[in-house]
Amino acid sequence: MPEPKQVDWTLDRFLAWEARQPERYELVDGQPRLMTGGTQAHNTITVNLISLLHQKLRNTPCRPGGPDLRVPIAATGQSRYPDASIDCGKFDPAAHEASEPVVVFEVLAKSNDIRDQYSRLCDYDAVQTIRHYVVLAQDQSVVAVHDRDAAGRLAPGRMMTALAEALLLPAIGIVLPVAAIYEGLD
Repeated sequence: MPEPKQVDWTLDRFLAWEARQPERYELVDGQPRLMTGGTQAHNTITVNLISLLHQKLRNTPCRPGGPDLRVPIAATGQSRYPDASIDCGKFDPAAHEASEPVVVFEVLAKSNDIRDQYSRLCDYDAVQTIRHYVVLAQDQSVVAVHDRDAAGRLAPGRMMTALAEALLLPAIGIVLPVAAIYEGLD
């Protein structure tokens, strides 16, 4: 399917268009952006993370989401697909988006540059239900966390670089071992 013409898209128009596409797109700066596949390392980290979240969230009102669960950002008019998320809102089996995302996880791709990282942080900061934004490197064990602060902003928090450390997510009361997130990567 050809790329859409260069016009500034509204979020509502984009969502209606995207629903008819066979591929996944994000809406960034008013333009649809085709989502591309990742590396084996990217996939391994994402699968490990979703598996861990599934175990930790069992018997809670929250559930893990994978890379097919959209997070629309009404305040910025963007639409994002985080690699993983934790949704604590009402479950709607027909919905394509998280109803109340509380944590979002992005595994950095080699193509992510500082502008892309900053744009994602700004978008997720605009979603007030998001309490933690977690960024994971795929070529080394580095986990950076942005926590929602007293002023209501996602502020840089902790950075973990050792496999023996643990990722604490106090907003939902779970702990994820960094070694388990990076399991299978040598």
